[in-house]
Amino acid sequence: MSSAGQIESTDVLSNGKTAVARVLHISDFHFLEEPGQTLLGVETEMSFAAVLERATQAPWRPDLALLTGDLVQDPCVSSYERLKRRLGALDVPCYCLPGNHDDSRLMEELLPTETIRIQPQITLNQWQIICLDSTIRDKPGGRLSDKQLRLLETALASSPNRYTLIALHHHPISSGSSWMDTMVLENADAFFAIVQKFPRARAVVFGHVHQAMDEMRGPLRLLAAPSTCFQFKPRSPDFAVDRLPPGYRWIELYSDGTLDTGVERLAEIPAGLEFTTKGY
Repeated sequence: MSSAGQIESTDVLSNGKTAVARVLHISDFHFLEEPGQTLLGVETEMSFAAVLERATQAPWRPDLALLTGDLVQDPCVSSYERLKRRLGALDVPCYCLPGNHDDSRLMEELLPTETIRIQPQITLNQWQIICLDSTIRDKPGGRLSDKQLRLLETALASSPNRYTLIALHHHPISSGSSWMDTMVLENADAFFAIVQKFPRARAVVFGHVHQAMDEMRGPLRLLAAPSTCFQFKPRSPDFAVDRLPPGYRWIELYSDGTLDTGVERLAEIPAGLEFTTKGY
């Protein structure tokens, strides 16, 4: 690792490709105000710790982690401070984005350390990662402000020879669940209008949907990570909890602009998970 915001890591893998960076994508932790509290019957902090333990014990070792929002359910000093302590187990740079349950100002005040960072652009040799804030204060849905759209276009234009992965919280495409799509990225058309002008933009990663997604929009790969606590049932017209365990997404970025990705999960769903709840 070199200076803040720049990561240098190259490995020739068994597939013959050169890995520029290995990215751990984790999302939607929903830490509560006090230790031991539960959400939908799940002790969210302990579920997060279990996912983190699996990720750190796997043979696959990340160079950095992308945390795509809803880091906490209750934005307060206690929840963010406990998250900060938990992230110490990763021992890699952690780049944090806000979700609709977060308080971005409190995040910026409490979270940053030498390894926990909130910044819009990360350079990775032949790649860059652009981190966007898609939140609307006090609303569950998402929208990129004019400032964020300018940031996106400026970052893409400033590194035309780098391949780009873009990270945000809200899903810019339909999740297939009508209730969840009431909280989609409102101005996704403006987002894609900018991105499609830059052919080296290769992938968009997001959270919010509490499920794994892997879809294509033209040449652009669209990837969601599962939640580290509970999952939403795919393609459901109403709020429904799925029976899949928590997990994380891994992403390998290669020097030729391609990527590999997959999802790893815990062996079991969290104890106490409630399936009859109609929301939270």
